[in-house]
Amino acid sequence: MFDEKAERALRVRSLAFTSLAHFLNDSFLITMSVLIDYYLSMNVSAVFLGAMAAMVSLLSGLLSPLVSSYADRSGSHNTLMLIGFALIGTSSALFAASFIVGGLLRLTTIGLGAALLGSGLAFYHPLGGAILQNTFRDNPGRALGFNGSLGSVGRALFPTVMVVLIHYLGGSMALAIIAVYVYVLALIIYVGLRPVRMPAVGGSAAQAMRRLSAFYYILVPLTAVVFVRAMFMSGVMTYAFTYIDSLVHSRIVTGVAVTTAYATAIGGQPLFGWLTGKYGGRSIVFLTTAVSTAFYILFLLARGAVALTTLLGIYSLFALSGFPVLLGYVNQVVSPEVRALANSLVWGIGNTVGGAVGVLIGGLVVGYRTVTLWKPMSGLDAAMWLFAIFALASTAMLPIIPKGQQARQP
Repeated sequence: MFDEKAERALRVRSLAFTSLAHFLNDSFLITMSVLIDYYLSMNVSAVFLGAMAAMVSLLSGLLSPLVSSYADRSGSHNTLMLIGFALIGTSSALFAASFIVGGLLRLTTIGLGAALLGSGLAFYHPLGGAILQNTFRDNPGRALGFNGSLGSVGRALFPTVMVVLIHYLGGSMALAIIAVYVYVLALIIYVGLRPVRMPAVGGSAAQAMRRLSAFYYILVPLTAVVFVRAMFMSGVMTYAFTYIDSLVHSRIVTGVAVTTAYATAIGGQPLFGWLTGKYGGRSIVFLTTAVSTAFYILFLLARGAVALTTLLGIYSLFALSGFPVLLGYVNQVVSPEVRALANSLVWGIGNTVGGAVGVLIGGLVVGYRTVTLWKPMSGLDAAMWLFAIFALASTAMLPIIPKGQQARQP
């Protein structure tokens, strides 16, 4: 009885503190998007800022496998998570300094801040996912869904918090306070997760990759589908605000539509996490990809504030469910000793790097005055339809993902 109580208490602790960590981490996913508006008013080059925003996403995705490989070998998931948050906190301190200094020093602090932010964001998703996969061994889907929901809350709320703080306190003071907040919350998370022990499999990075190679036949096609899917979904969420505003000519209505999109994701993540555990990850990857594609195309065909808001909300319900669905699926098809590394391949390379590529391609198309796909249209309209092509491509690729029974026996 004591063991059961202890196990239950450990699960509650791991879920509570990894969820707090997800809230903290995802609060900073669009930091550069918020700060770019301020830096442009300070006459910082738009090209430079775009490059820095892209670097954040690329570093986050590309460094994730290195972090995860070490985590699997050492079992030091909690310590690594603390390091990641320390990098994010230090990036906020550098951004704070950029509001005080000028000239080349300002560009240097922005560049260093972006580099540390991207590096710091490489840590949480594979590590937090692996902790929950280990603690909720039999069926982590519901736990991943609740955890992901807290991440969505942070992503939705914190940009507003940042803007309000900057408005009333100024950029340097606001971001310095945010840096301290990150350090304090990171320490609380670290202490909270200390009783949660993760297995260490040892060996070298090369040995870790050899262990992972037994599952390449499913992880590679899954990552390829997720990569193209992320090009679609990240592009849409980056340019949806501008697109809706171009149709309804009201930032207030547009703000309501985008907020609705984030709100549906808060409820959607627990739902799809539960469905992943009940029906299997492959089925839910199919479902969320195909349905989000269908509703996105309906969104592009729609006109009127109500229709646009409703369709974007339904689209987002299915589209922004990646964390519990993808990591829940990974848990079902790989062995425990490579979970963090497998998470980083699917999430870091597939979802994060794929998303960055989609945003970059979208930005290039948006920059054109007129683009012809099947008819002449603005660069913004062309980019939104290009994302639909990416969506259809990712849906068409779904059958390359092996079935669950095959995946369990590499």
